Amino acid sequence: MVESYQATIEWSGSRSLATTFLAAASRPGCSAKLTENGNQATLVVIVEDSSIQALRNRVDDLLVALSDIEENSD
Repeated sequence: MVESYQATIEWSGSRSLATTFLAAASRPGCSAKLTENGNQATLVVIVEDSSIQALRNRVDDLLVALSDIEENSD
């Protein structure tokens, strides 16, 4: 049996920023779902990998990308 690890990242905010976050989360090992309600959106990203260290690396890389987007959107 192959081990699998996953982490879920959930974000809520403006719809315009959500589409950029969704694009950034479209990467190997990640599956993302965007739901919208008016001008608000919720993005749920599930990150998966076969080792805990690889999962951590994927999550770290994703969070850095999302943080850069957020900082540059102001």
